[in-house]
Amino acid sequence: MATNLIQRGLIAITGTTGVGKSQLAIELARAVNGEVINADALQVYKGYDIITNKVSREEMLGVPHHLLGFVDPNREYTVQEFEQDALRQISEIHQRNRVPILVGGTNYYIQSVMFRKSLISTASRDSGLPDGVLSGTSGSREFEQQHAAKSDQDLWEELRAADPVMAENWHANNRRKVLRSLEVLAATGRRHSEWIKESEAAREKEEVLRFPTLVFWLYADPPTLDKRLFERVDKMIERGMFGELSQLGKDLADQAVFAGLSDGFSSGLKQAIGFREFEPYLAARSTNIPDEDLELLRRQGVEDMKLSTRRYAKRQIAWIRNKLLPECNGTLSKSVKALPYVLDATDLNTWDSLVRAQGVDIAKRFLDKEQCLPEAKGISEIAAKLLAEAKGKPNSVLAWKRFHCPVCSKTSEEARDGVAYE
Repeated sequence: MATNLIQRGLIAITGTTGVGKSQLAIELARAVNGEVINADALQVYKGYDIITNKVSREEMLGVPHHLLGFVDPNREYTVQEFEQDALRQISEIHQRNRVPILVGGTNYYIQSVMFRKSLISTASRDSGLPDGVLSGTSGSREFEQQHAAKSDQDLWEELRAADPVMAENWHANNRRKVLRSLEVLAATGRRHSEWIKESEAAREKEEVLRFPTLVFWLYADPPTLDKRLFERVDKMIERGMFGELSQLGKDLADQAVFAGLSDGFSSGLKQAIGFREFEPYLAARSTNIPDEDLELLRRQGVEDMKLSTRRYAKRQIAWIRNKLLPECNGTLSKSVKALPYVLDATDLNTWDSLVRAQGVDIAKRFLDKEQCLPEAKGISEIAAKLLAEAKGKPNSVLAWKRFHCPVCSKTSEEARDGVAYE
């Protein structure tokens, strides 16, 4: 293998929850002398291995894993911190002349590492701002405390008056994002939307990709994936998920344990699918509720968790299609490229041929400049279809709009990617 790409290159694996990303990462690492870097926003936290679906020590098969289960759960780990930690790990892996393999379903984590000044949708990332502004430090927490007495709606109305473009992006209930846009104005004297507009214009002229990057999108047909995800929830329960949820509930109730997290379900481990869904059931277990009513709450929690997992998988696909792939496509005419490949993981009986063997072959070709890479749309029918559907360029943050679901009456800026609640 040529050393120039081994020293500078990166392999990134993305896809929905439950599609087999960790397994592929381990198989690739064993084949190309690689080390795995976790890019899952919940798996960075210590403990709660069932809720967060961490790969076990036995499943790692001796492959080094980094940024996995190392953050105390009593605080929020920001994407800025992840970006710095991941870049440091990549540098150290390159120095060992090994291949960094970034894997996870938190796509804005992956993009923050791949691209400089990555424009991403998360409250902990201030897109378009200059270095050092609002980096999730004590200043941000102080700003939140100063506005603690205001309601979510009051804050959103304040943002709408000051920066209507950003207000149209955020739902009033998404307190963190609304606060962050208000903080941008307070700290810089300029609207958040103005910073983003400038940054997007600058990105058109810059070489934004940090490393030559091979991107694997591990894909499974949604109906098939849904069945797997539902079965996985049942297996998580069998493995003892309720014990972890009970402990998480106790820890969250102890303000000394989780003092660094915001209220609600939008920060840190509180975001884990399962806790919100089973909160009524867990709360009822300590009351005198009849057994049959308790069982109904448990069943409802199971159903809600399965649907939440399914919705999360659909949002992940939407992000890849509408944000990650367009960003990759934008590099193809430049000197440093991100090369996306789709691997079909629909039928697990064909995993060895369509995922493992194909992925290993493409990775080895990528790492050896003397070999030609296969045409990405030619490796399978689903690859041709998905890559043909990818947008030509990423949507501007300023073009995002909120959508209202007439079925569940939820309004969410997450639906901006074409993902409707069900």
